[in-house]
Amino acid sequence: MDASTFRWVLVIIALLLALAIYFYGQHQSRLRRRSAIDTFTREEIDSAFIEDEQLRSELDNLNQILRENEAEEDLDDILINSARDAQTTPFSLPDPQIHVHQAIAQREPQRLINYHLRHADFRLITGEEAAAAIEQTAFELNADGLLEFRESGDVAFQMASLTAPGDFNAISDLEFSTLGFNCFIDLDACENPSLAYEILLRKIDELVRLLNVKVYKSSQELLTISDVTEIRKRLQ
Repeated sequence: MDASTFRWVLVIIALLLALAIYFYGQHQSRLRRRSAIDTFTREEIDSAFIEDEQLRSELDNLNQILRENEAEEDLDDILINSARDAQTTPFSLPDPQIHVHQAIAQREPQRLINYHLRHADFRLITGEEAAAAIEQTAFELNADGLLEFRESGDVAFQMASLTAPGDFNAISDLEFSTLGFNCFIDLDACENPSLAYEILLRKIDELVRLLNVKVYKSSQELLTISDVTEIRKRLQ
């Protein structure tokens, strides 16, 4: 082999080594990137799993607390708004269309329990919807046009309309509609307020299910289980 040929062989070998080093470096870079992506993905998955486990644990604890409260307070499955709903809803939702019937307005607030059943967006309840719900929940129309529920012959509580004139005399008319129901107990006229309150809660639950409405206090704050517990203690 002459000198010229030997130099060409060395050049070719050098080029092959350079290409080998280059492709080896590229291969190592791809491996490092893939490893980094896999590691990041696993960390994300592990993080999500941990958060999910923590959330599940918290929910289990919350469900246990609710079950204990329900067993202690005999709430069963009453659809009272959750505390979370109350926190995410404005405390005051004044609306000039809400009508307070004189049977409620004339009574001392301290001697009255009254809750509003209505849609959160103040959507009207049609007469057909109201009549169907009233029929299914066994309410009766009294001489004043208010709805009342009787237990063993005694009036447990009454309901007025949240839309003027506040009664249900025209409920069978096609144009009748209402913002909702104002359920109230006159504590001075009630022989057994504690029993009446439990009956009110049961009937409210039925109406909530039938009409898909929410339960508000007269202050327009959502009624919560803690509010119910407070009233129960006051009536004992």
